[in-house]
Amino acid sequence: MKKVAMIVYMMVMAALISACTVNADANADVTYPILNEVSNEDEEPYRFEIEEVVEQLDEPKVETREASSVVSGGASWIFAKTQEGSRGTVTKRFEKLYNRNGDLLSRIEIPDAKTVDATKPTLYEGGQRAQAGAFYDASRITRYGVDCVGCNMSSDGKGGTSAGIALGLDSVRQRNGEWKKGITYEGYYIIATSATIPLCTTVEISNHTVSGMGITPGVPFKAIVLDRGGAIQGSKIDLFVGRETNMPVTQGRRQDAKVKILGLNSRTKTNGKWACGV
Repeated sequence: MKKVAMIVYMMVMAALISACTVNADANADVTYPILNEVSNEDEEPYRFEIEEVVEQLDEPKVETREASSVVSGGASWIFAKTQEGSRGTVTKRFEKLYNRNGDLLSRIEIPDAKTVDATKPTLYEGGQRAQAGAFYDASRITRYGVDCVGCNMSSDGKGGTSAGIALGLDSVRQRNGEWKKGITYEGYYIIATSATIPLCTTVEISNHTVSGMGITPGVPFKAIVLDRGGAIQGSKIDLFVGRETNMPVTQGRRQDAKVKILGLNSRTKTNGKWACGV
């Protein structure tokens, strides 16, 4: 009897469970999540960029140094440029952070990434050869005329220089062979120097007290090297003034002057007469 009752109970429970079951549509699409699915998007939320900033340092200064040695054909008292100055720079590097929209979020200088190219001075050193732009201090200025002792002036009051330029007591033969009143050659006053300064070299003389024949004390004037002299050694210069009797040019209180070399010029001979290419 108990066995029959258990069977009936099981059949009733099965019927109840069957009634509560919902039949699913066999054709319905069902999407199941994939837990290890990886996105194909390559976009990064942030972007880094390195920026270089170059800053200029101070302008180069000019330095003058005494001769540590003398180049061939040079002199300790001639100063010339041995180094061209250059303005230095400082290069700094920054790391910049942008978001996905391109907005700058931060800008930070990178430690130990700075590089410095130091400023180099323009350097003039003694012991150099005569050249355009070189300069020196003339230790003394003297004056002479065509009638000086040992100048071998002719009976008509004419003489000549070591460069072969004819001079008179009150005139000078020019490049074209014509004589011109005064004491200049092609517009340049005439000076004698040591052989360290080549013949036909043009110079500018300043910081002087010479006066007369168009020269004003303290005002720079241009001259040309056309002569030599036994007593003209080192940095001394001798200014041609025409005549030594009643000199038309006075020297003033200063004995020295500053000399800047403007250019070295050719010396040529045409029809037996020498000339300088100025």
